[in-house]
Amino acid sequence: MNRPNYFNVIEERLNVLAERIKSRGRLNILDLNTHAETFYQYFLKELFRWEVENINEEKSNYEAIDLTDHTNKLILQVSATATKQKIEKSLSKDSIKTYTGYTFKFISIARDADDLRKDTFKNPHGISFAPSTDIIDKNSILSKIRGMHINDQERIYQFVKKELVMEIDPMKLESNLATVINILSKEDWDKTEPVGEINSFEIDRKISH
Repeated sequence: MNRPNYFNVIEERLNVLAERIKSRGRLNILDLNTHAETFYQYFLKELFRWEVENINEEKSNYEAIDLTDHTNKLILQVSATATKQKIEKSLSKDSIKTYTGYTFKFISIARDADDLRKDTFKNPHGISFAPSTDIIDKNSILSKIRGMHINDQERIYQFVKKELVMEIDPMKLESNLATVINILSKEDWDKTEPVGEINSFEIDRKISH
């Protein structure tokens, strides 16, 4: 079955990315956060079919907002920090006021945000924001992928495999192993071939020479 193979690769690589972001963050090495933001821009396009664009390409370090989708009227913040204070600080920024009619999405790329989805938040500008559905983390993403159609799972798998490269591709390794087993299974191991006499030293010929 390909379904568990696709899911296992996606789950493994998203978890590795999240753990590396957390580990490097503790060392104050933050370059991976920027790369992860770009990865999630295109990953969310594949996953939700959102037409997200990186607002930081127009204005560096735009406050509270990292990605925008003008087609679906979404503004998104992609963050390695997932706290109530972080979200409320973003919701309070004046830049939010310019997006009337939009929905605010908070994407936690490293930490579990399940408790945050049950919380309530100060939302001074009244932008559309429902914590239960608008706070997205790795686990909620994996839950969605797990229930997707096999064709969509394969599409996500192919994208993640290209973006988050590992030295060994588990699916390719399993495929190669299956090929070897299939070849070996076709051999007739009961059949014995006659072995000719081997005289590697050829002493008589050497003496004659």
